[in-house]
Amino acid sequence: MNLLTLPVAALAWLGRQGTRALAVSIFIGLAVPSLAAYVKPHLAETVFVLLLFSYLRTDPSAFSRVVKAPRLAILAAVWIMVAVPLLFGTAYAFSGLRDSLPGLYTIMILQMAIPPITSSAAFAALMGLDVALSLFALIICNALSPVTTVAFSYLFLGASLISPLELGGKLLFFFAASGAIAWGIRRLAGQRWIEQQKEAIDGLNVLGVFIFAIAAMDGVPRYVMADPLFALGLLALIVILTLALIGVSALVFIRAGLDQGLVIGLLASFRNLGVVMAALGASLPELAWFYFALAQFPIYLFPALLKPLAKRFQQAR
Repeated sequence: MNLLTLPVAALAWLGRQGTRALAVSIFIGLAVPSLAAYVKPHLAETVFVLLLFSYLRTDPSAFSRVVKAPRLAILAAVWIMVAVPLLFGTAYAFSGLRDSLPGLYTIMILQMAIPPITSSAAFAALMGLDVALSLFALIICNALSPVTTVAFSYLFLGASLISPLELGGKLLFFFAASGAIAWGIRRLAGQRWIEQQKEAIDGLNVLGVFIFAIAAMDGVPRYVMADPLFALGLLALIVILTLALIGVSALVFIRAGLDQGLVIGLLASFRNLGVVMAALGASLPELAWFYFALAQFPIYLFPALLKPLAKRFQQAR
């Protein structure tokens, strides 16, 4: 093996670890908080690259089939961007959080209002789920986002904290530019070469998500040491809400198959809080940053925990 193939082999090995590597990466990110200051300025680039890898890991023929029969993806997007924010936002509004912990209430409302994380399709690939459905539903969710995010912000917060034009412009650039680059790579290299490199691409996905974890874990030890019981309670709340979203989504779409319902559940529960923190981070209280950090734990740990279930669901269908 020559020196040029060593990095590719290392990435392929990392890609084969898949969801296990994701789970480990968040704890490594927690262990090196000193790197957060270097990583945070490059979060946008990291998100862009993860979206590019999602396009590359999507089989064009499978994606074409989903686009030609879009009913499930459209219903999933309406569920994720309209039904879920309305249901959970109403529950939060009646919980008393707005008066007792306004900073926490604000970030939880925004979490339900924003679209799923752009690495959702990459996670689907690592779990062996339907990447094409995940990516197409993600695109529709982001197309709806400038309208729905602002609408639910006004409904539950009384004001829009995010400009719809700015949000829409950024999302359009991310999806259009990364899609165009992925198309160019596929045209130049060929689909066969991309298929041969899928493990290395998965390895790059793991590295990209790891970089995001380093930035997200900034300050977590300090918050935990200040109030361990509150931190544990907040993490438990986040885990319960995530499980509830995944479970309810899977049941709502059970006729499409539990594996497809799981894809939609992951999209509904793994929201792109990074967009909110990038846009509003300086104006949000420290509690919001702590919530953002703790919200990453289900995102990094659940794919490994749910992968055997996903495989069983697929075999059953």
